Amino acid sequence: MEQNTCIQCKNTNCLFKFSLSQSPKVIENFNIESELNVYLEDMPVQGLYVVQSGSIQEYFINRKGRKEISNSVKTGEIFGHKDFNATKHLFSAVAIEKSSICLIDKSTLMEACKINPELSIKLIYFFSDELNKSDKKYSII
Repeated sequence: MEQNTCIQCKNTNCLFKFSLSQSPKVIENFNIESELNVYLEDMPVQGLYVVQSGSIQEYFINRKGRKEISNSVKTGEIFGHKDFNATKHLFSAVAIEKSSICLIDKSTLMEACKINPELSIKLIYFFSDELNKSDKKYSII
């Protein structure tokens, strides 16, 4: 695990890059080998994750004991957001290729939203878009 500030990050697609770059807070960075889990169902939620490079899948085990993919993300995208308000993860996340990710802990994110209304608005749109995707996925047409 490395620790960097957002200003050091080379990922310009990250939603948080410019919002958190003014903060001296350190962000945890992880390199994850292919097929290794980032987190597992029932582990404590620490914050939101951003894929710096690579790709991650979120999944759960259904009632029949089969793995169901709930979300796939690639470079620059956020994951872990479906569990953000929970105390424990509802899903598991696994690297589907060698990946580099960062964790923005809840307190850092909440602090940033308080001082940066633009970030708060971007997050509202992000969560709204994710809710719309979920609604479309499960709607009967």
